Amino acid sequence: MQSHHWWYSARRTILSSVLDRVFSEGVPNGILYDLGCGVGANLNVLEKFGPTVGLDMSAEAVGFCHARGHQNVRQADLNRLDGIENDSGSVVLLADVIEHLDDETSCLTAARRALAARGALIVTVPAYMFLWSPADDLNPHRRRYTSASLRRVIEPLFSIEHLTYFNTLLFGTVLAGRLVEKAFGRQGDDMAAVPGALVNNVLRAIFSAEARFVPNRRWPFGVSILCIARKR
Repeated sequence: MQSHHWWYSARRTILSSVLDRVFSEGVPNGILYDLGCGVGANLNVLEKFGPTVGLDMSAEAVGFCHARGHQNVRQADLNRLDGIENDSGSVVLLADVIEHLDDETSCLTAARRALAARGALIVTVPAYMFLWSPADDLNPHRRRYTSASLRRVIEPLFSIEHLTYFNTLLFGTVLAGRLVEKAFGRQGDDMAAVPGALVNNVLRAIFSAEARFVPNRRWPFGVSILCIARKR
């Protein structure tokens, strides 16, 4: 599902553009770490830029990655990253991960330890508590963010280079969908299935179009938030 669903597919396109920016500005030699890699949907993107290691708390997720041929994935506590060498990372990716954690600070502190000096942290999170839906409960999420609240947890540990909302072009559509979910008591499992081909392709095209702008421009609102930061 994550290979074909419009949201995951378009986010990979955007992440690829973000990595293009990060590498064009220079990163130290090291490993690209995908923290909370889940079923490994983003690993192919990261592997285009260098040696990659995926880490996840779930043994089931790690086993699934191995079954799909991603042997560079192992289990780890994201709040500690035991076994990860200090200053070994060129990039740490936390793609919609920290909203699942009770305390983001422990994970971000571990990520900083893993990064080499001037290494890049890339974080994406869901935006706005008023967009909370049954899907957030299903995942489960602890919170959704604003740009200000995300800045508050990252800025004490990293130098923020770029912070922006994204998934802006579909914001009205998503907001309407949230209202419908609440009105009709839907269960929030829409993200567990791929829509019909026409709908899926149209939504993917719209969301993917933001890849030209998200890495360098600040959008005032959106369904998600992106932060690019550096280890001081």
